[in-house]
Amino acid sequence: MIMTATKLLFACFIAFLSAFSANANNVTISNITMTNDSTITFDISWDNSWRVGVAPNNHDAVWLFIKKRDCASMIWSHVNLSPTVGNHSAASPLEVFIDGKDGVGAAKGVFLRRAANGTGNIASTSVSLRMIGLVAGQFDFQVFGIEMVQIPSGSFSVGDGAAAQTLREGSTTNPFLINSENAITAGAAAGQLNATTFPPLSIPASFPKGFNEVYAMKYEISQGQYVDFVNTLNSGQGAARQITSVANRMNITGTWPALVAGAPHRAMVFLAWADFLAYLDWAALRPMSELEFEKICRGPVFPNNNENAWGSALTIDANTAVNDGTATENVSNAIPAGNGIANYNNTTLLGPLRCGFAAKPGTNRQQAGASYYGVMELSGNANEQVVTTTNATGIAFQGNLGDGEISLTPTPGFADVANWPSVQANVGSGTSAVGRGLRGGNWATTLTELNVSERSSITNNSGLRTNTAGGRGVR
Repeated sequence: MIMTATKLLFACFIAFLSAFSANANNVTISNITMTNDSTITFDISWDNSWRVGVAPNNHDAVWLFIKKRDCASMIWSHVNLSPTVGNHSAASPLEVFIDGKDGVGAAKGVFLRRAANGTGNIASTSVSLRMIGLVAGQFDFQVFGIEMVQIPSGSFSVGDGAAAQTLREGSTTNPFLINSENAITAGAAAGQLNATTFPPLSIPASFPKGFNEVYAMKYEISQGQYVDFVNTLNSGQGAARQITSVANRMNITGTWPALVAGAPHRAMVFLAWADFLAYLDWAALRPMSELEFEKICRGPVFPNNNENAWGSALTIDANTAVNDGTATENVSNAIPAGNGIANYNNTTLLGPLRCGFAAKPGTNRQQAGASYYGVMELSGNANEQVVTTTNATGIAFQGNLGDGEISLTPTPGFADVANWPSVQANVGSGTSAVGRGLRGGNWATTLTELNVSERSSITNNSGLRTNTAGGRGVR
């Protein structure tokens, strides 16, 4: 599609792509057109949407953002959107929401969500987004969509009094209540945050503690999403971030800018900390803190001993694949009442499963392996990479968001957001990712490591690409 100063012509290779569907909810973006020289219109649909006014009092959403490619240089860049919600539109039952976190000058993306309470599938619905800051030239455009879940503001507890390495209040075994974003003092006294091992440092007010509202990716980054990311980078960036593998249920082949995900719906592993942060910066998201991880898992409910993301310690190992390698990949393991399900401790499935593999029509929270708010696979499948509270580099994190662009020269392919820890962590070093930690366990770990409050890997500062590390972003 050609962009000139005054009109559009269809001459450049058209590269509008729909949102990648990494799950059974089937986000589809279609019928993309330019309605004038700055507005993109398309239809969107997805399954199993909700907005509810009773517990958990939240909703799902789709994070939408746009990339453009200059047809002369063939270089992709992020597109700014109008920060005024009235310049965008969505037909019923949807609305456009702008969180204002990018400042008043531009929005790096917008959320699309239900305008009123309701549940069910979103049929094909028209959406228009107004772009700003476009210059004369010839461009391709791609529209991306990532399923998100709103995590409302409010108090919650960290630590469960039983899990190994758990956070706690002072010298007790009691969970620690977080009821604001104010600074938290670490120590053994009453009202202070502590841990038996890997104790936190005192946490400044600027560090994200989980009290404030965020939107979290509903699923882990998928192999297809990561391929879409790398294929829109320039050559230097692509060389730095390219990952190919056919081991441990990964199936990414080819060479930039034509990587191919043979199992696009599966969770991505082999994500080094630098890879992970670069993806989040490109998508205008950010990493979560270890405190936010516990909020997203358990919500406002008082912790249960050794609970996993679905609220109990009872767990079935997902190890019998059905429709393996397809968009409907799942498992046939029976789930007794009260048990949750996770991909862990496997000797048969030596790698991740499809994002959202356990969610089927009629499944409850335990049967789907879902968190309190409806976020999937926070226990098992792939490790969640988080910002730790155990060192000065970690607690310097202020929750700044990515801006849609990653570094160019002299070191291309890295996130470049202020106060993000170790953005240029060396993928060849086992100690270069200072400020990083792991939560939630993975396909190979024991049951204990699935626990919401388990922190045995919270000081893991490896910068390596390992076959168990994945992750998701928040905003």
